[in-house]
Amino acid sequence: MKTRDRILLTSLQLFNERGERVVTTNHIAAELGISPGNLYYHFRNKSEIISELLDQYQHDILQLLIVPDDRPLTVQDKLQYFNALCTQFWRFRFLHRDIHHLIDISDDLKRRYPVFAAKVMCQGKKIYQGFVDAGLMKATPPEIEALIINIWIVLTNWSNFLFMSGHLSRMDVMDERWLRQGLRQMVFLEGPYLQGDGRLIFDELLSTYGDGMWFEQTVSIAES
Repeated sequence: MKTRDRILLTSLQLFNERGERVVTTNHIAAELGISPGNLYYHFRNKSEIISELLDQYQHDILQLLIVPDDRPLTVQDKLQYFNALCTQFWRFRFLHRDIHHLIDISDDLKRRYPVFAAKVMCQGKKIYQGFVDAGLMKATPPEIEALIINIWIVLTNWSNFLFMSGHLSRMDVMDERWLRQGLRQMVFLEGPYLQGDGRLIFDELLSTYGDGMWFEQTVSIAES
């Protein structure tokens, strides 16, 4: 693997495990066993590393949200979209955990992220309309738009909710089960609009993305 690719891979791992705020270029270089000067040959600073990781994330997300134009969407497509989203959200989880901080300190990210969000929501509208056309959902265009906005709010602010509700502290490592609980909320948001074969996979998705004990966990934390 080329040094540049190793830097990106190691940076992503450290950002995910420790949080972007506490990881420096010196930490990354030490983890790789290279000198800081070698790292700076490929990336001038940490912001450039984050920018390239964001490029990867945006490309991967938009690719997985492509709607086939040669056939109707199926329930298998719905499962594939969910599983792919789970994989990408977990792989780049530091972006969701630290996104507000990253936007505050980076004019480049502040400019690019809204464009990315708009593209994702536009693709989401195409996907949901495809599910409606295939008879898997029943929803009007305004309902589809509201559903996408609500899902975006939940998924992109899920980490902040976990911190504010006491489930995580800023020093905690994000556990995959917490991310899956966030995707479970997405399933519930979609639930009222599902019909036909789309309704048949509702219980399967719920069982896949969480154990159904969220409220009990929240009350237990609040009382401790």
